[in-house]
Amino acid sequence: MATTAPLPREIIKWLQSLDLSYSVKNPKRDLTNGYLVAEIFSRYYPKDIDILTYENGSRLEAKIDNWEQIYKVFLKNNVKITKEDFNPVIHCAPGAAVLFLFKVYQALTNRTVKLHGPVQELKDLDMADKPAFMRDTASKRLKDHEIARIPDNVERTIAAIETLGYFHQERRHLKATEAPALIRQERMLKNGQRQEVDTSKEEQVESVQVDEVKVKALQTNSSQQRDETQKEVAPPSIPKSSRSQLVKAVCETQSATGALSNLQAPTAVKPATDIMRPLVYSIVQESEELSKMIDTQKQDIVVAFMEQCREGVRDAGRDATNRAASQGVLPVEQRMREIEETSVKIFETLAGRANLLVDTLTKSPPEFWKVWTTFYPALTDFSESSPIFESAVFFFKRLGELMRENDPGLTQQLITEVGLPSLAKELARAPEKREALCEIIYSFTQPDTINHLLALRALKEKVGDNLPVYVSCLASLISIDAQVGLLDEHLLDLYIYYALVAIQSSQPRVRVAGIAILSIITTQTQHYQSVVALIPNLTALAGDEWWEVQAQLLRLAASLLGKLSPQDRQEITFGGDDDEGSASAASKAGDPSPMEAESAIDTLLGIISRLFDVNNSKNVLQVGLSALVHLLAGYPDLFPMFVTVLLEQRPALRQRLLQPAHEGSERTRLTYVHGNFSRMYEETCLPSVWPHLDVAKTLAMQLEASQPERLELGHIEVLLASLPESFEESEAEEWLQMFEKVKQYIFIALVDPELHLHSTQIIKKFWVCPVEKIATKSIEKSKRTLTQALRLLYSSGSKTVVQEASVLRFLRDLREQGGEVQIEVDSAVDLFKETHPDEYAMSQLDTIFDD
Repeated sequence: MATTAPLPREIIKWLQSLDLSYSVKNPKRDLTNGYLVAEIFSRYYPKDIDILTYENGSRLEAKIDNWEQIYKVFLKNNVKITKEDFNPVIHCAPGAAVLFLFKVYQALTNRTVKLHGPVQELKDLDMADKPAFMRDTASKRLKDHEIARIPDNVERTIAAIETLGYFHQERRHLKATEAPALIRQERMLKNGQRQEVDTSKEEQVESVQVDEVKVKALQTNSSQQRDETQKEVAPPSIPKSSRSQLVKAVCETQSATGALSNLQAPTAVKPATDIMRPLVYSIVQESEELSKMIDTQKQDIVVAFMEQCREGVRDAGRDATNRAASQGVLPVEQRMREIEETSVKIFETLAGRANLLVDTLTKSPPEFWKVWTTFYPALTDFSESSPIFESAVFFFKRLGELMRENDPGLTQQLITEVGLPSLAKELARAPEKREALCEIIYSFTQPDTINHLLALRALKEKVGDNLPVYVSCLASLISIDAQVGLLDEHLLDLYIYYALVAIQSSQPRVRVAGIAILSIITTQTQHYQSVVALIPNLTALAGDEWWEVQAQLLRLAASLLGKLSPQDRQEITFGGDDDEGSASAASKAGDPSPMEAESAIDTLLGIISRLFDVNNSKNVLQVGLSALVHLLAGYPDLFPMFVTVLLEQRPALRQRLLQPAHEGSERTRLTYVHGNFSRMYEETCLPSVWPHLDVAKTLAMQLEASQPERLELGHIEVLLASLPESFEESEAEEWLQMFEKVKQYIFIALVDPELHLHSTQIIKKFWVCPVEKIATKSIEKSKRTLTQALRLLYSSGSKTVVQEASVLRFLRDLREQGGEVQIEVDSAVDLFKETHPDEYAMSQLDTIFDD
């Protein structure tokens, strides 16, 4: 037997009794191929194992084949040994063979091995028994072949993250255990006392009892401790009682933040409250309401401000109500607004001067805890639409960015240990705040892939098994990762893994978040190929009954179609001059082949045709209109369905999409249902994106086919929105053909009180067009139609019509254009006078000629 991994005598005697072909001298080597294990089980199950079918070799294929045969024997005879038990044995993991042998012995003999000490191979892994220079590094842990052999990229990444996390936990535990002795030794050496540090059992017990969660609060920059030691002159020796008090303070049952608050700063720094106090005081004094509520003689003004910020508004409202009836003071709303504005001003001022806090907070973790606990309630006590909440988010983000520049490692550790526990609770409680809170987390996190992975892992630990919360947070965080360009293969694998888990969830909100993750990968990164490969998984979701799942799926399908446009397929097929062909080159680069792209496009169009139907939810269609408008130029078959859906939308929804955005302003994001679980959607201004002529021609064709008696509001709104800011000379003939088809409806709408304003704008677009051909021909084709519209206006038997003054004002506006337009208007009025003299006599049309 090898001395490096001795087996218990009981196991050795049992193996010798089996009369094996060779003895077990080194379990890790002898058991790895499974041959000897098969021979052991052949003694108990001779009918199930033919030893001649097993190969006693070292090839990986032979090992796997042997173990697969053995595993079938396990299943057939109900032996409680799983693949997780013998996989490490195949790959010679330290201690795995010995532990597996113990399990085999117990399964076959129904007896338990009595161990008188730890397995030597496992004991050798314990860093605590090694000197510092012999301990594993993080790099060595990550090179573990147990990680490298995992075939799945996502699983391998997660295993690497967990291994790194366990390594850092071990290091923190070791530092906490050894810290008291090292500190004492350092101080004794400083005093010239080079005696051996007393490591009595009593002190060791005290160190071991330090709870791991609380120890995290002890982590500080070792260079800062050395600076403090160098500044001390003849420091007194630390008595044992002081050391015991330190250990006791850390070992008390409390949270990590509580441990931070009880510890003194490692270096002399100016307290954060002293820095903030003059800033807060100067602003509070400007507010009459807040200055009355805060007693600066009894309370610290920073703490008192936050208390009044949380509760003072309600108290001020109650006092104001009692006084308003008798004294006529300012109304409650005005008092609340004043307190709110003052609070926002304080947070903005603190954010602007956050650089003053950075040195204190990075050198003293307890000071960070105090600042966090002081202002964190502003994130929980106010709604996401409150200006106070928004200003508090801005303050924390600014503080995190500045601290990260000063000490990135410590800053990330502080948000992980101090901030995340409380943020995780709010993330679960308030879904509407998740996006803002996730931005705070990343503002404290180092902007690189590995640290973002660590932050995501820490967030997963804090939210626990609450998958809906975690996936929803990922849907917010992935946007930040995409914007800063950190979505490499490792982060991408993590996001896609959880997106796949999410879309298979039974909870619709989780499915929504999963699809949202895939949409962001498609729209904001160059890795859309990874999502194209998942299209078969998305097809089943087209039958989902939850409206938001359908809406997100429609957005995702539109985004993927944009990436797989016909132009792109043509480039893939014919765009290169390589000997191998561009399709082959594209495949090597990860792009889909032409055949795969064609199949994917057909599948996506099928999903769209199923969801984008006039009978579907109006919310789904609203999202679909904003998403599909970008595809109209590349997929002309979508025009009829798109225009039909747009016409059938409720007027308020349709008008939001057709209304042009104000210059310099951003379109607001909206939720389509009340509550805090719906995601935010940004609506697209359709006229700024769509092909105007094609939309107008499609609408004209539909009117020509349906032959309605008059235009509906939706028809004329869409027609007006389809007209461009300026016509192209090259498209003049096509625009005139479209105008010829709809002119009758437009001039009838001129006398309709509901459609009059839209009609005048359309007529002016053509009659006063800068393109001479369009202006001349449109006037020529519609002059007689204007005369007919005037007859409808003055006909005694006509239905409700617009007021005459509105039509007269329109005609005057046209005459003021002068030139050909004035001549044709006069001609049309004269023609009406000749053909309908009685109606003309009753009208005031003659007034339009007055200068």
